[in-house]
Amino acid sequence: MKSKVIGRRSGAALIAGCCVAFGMATGKSAFAAESWQNTNVTVGYTTESKFDPVFGTGTADGKLTTVRLEHFGVHEYGDNYFFADTYYGKDVGDFNGFGAGSFGEQTKNQYFLVWNPRLSLSKITGADLSFGFIQDVYLAARLERGSYANFRANNFGVAFDLKVPGFSFFETDFYTRGARFTGDEGKTIRTLFWRTFAMLPFEVAGLKFTWSPLLLVNFNNKERDNTVFVQPDLWLKLNKHFDVGYRHEYATYSKTAGEGGGTYSRTTPTLLVRWNF
Repeated sequence: MKSKVIGRRSGAALIAGCCVAFGMATGKSAFAAESWQNTNVTVGYTTESKFDPVFGTGTADGKLTTVRLEHFGVHEYGDNYFFADTYYGKDVGDFNGFGAGSFGEQTKNQYFLVWNPRLSLSKITGADLSFGFIQDVYLAARLERGSYANFRANNFGVAFDLKVPGFSFFETDFYTRGARFTGDEGKTIRTLFWRTFAMLPFEVAGLKFTWSPLLLVNFNNKERDNTVFVQPDLWLKLNKHFDVGYRHEYATYSKTAGEGGGTYSRTTPTLLVRWNF
């Protein structure tokens, strides 16, 4: 019951934080109208979901289904990115009775939420901040909430849009990070956090593909050392609304003494289907 209450409080805190952040940023309203947006639902399936004490997506039989609702929109002050993942499988995140998460003994489901708003300094000030391969500079936040071990993290920093040949979009962000979860007894762990995401469209024999790699690096965690998470997706466009894809996820970090020490690493291949609204 206690973990459920914590999960509800985390969700309420996320919503409240979103509203306050937007209100402070615009000075007029909590949400700015978007001039362009894309919303989609992605379903992923793998049979190789291994136990992971940090990300909590492993299952008892390796089978994991992920459903993601994702949104990206551009408005007069910057842009707005959000996704909500729900994980389905046998004992998701459970390892010998440990790490079940906010749903208590019921571990057939877990969730992970991320909200990533950015405020464009060029749009706000009216100044041209482009320089070399830098197209724009942003003030950025990344708020994360997860049911696994009642995880939550708040990241605040700067982001850059880069002009890289061949890529339709290339973003890199640098944050100060405060994260806590049940395993750290509620203590906030402060680290430096780097995020990079890009999109590279290309054609082969008339077929339209997009390669979209994501890189997350959490630096200088005293317990975990540097945590590296790489998630490259390869997409094939079927038509206006549907894409199919393949993801080869990779994660590595140091184990804690309670986990036996040493280095932990995993790769998770996943098949994807995406519906664009």
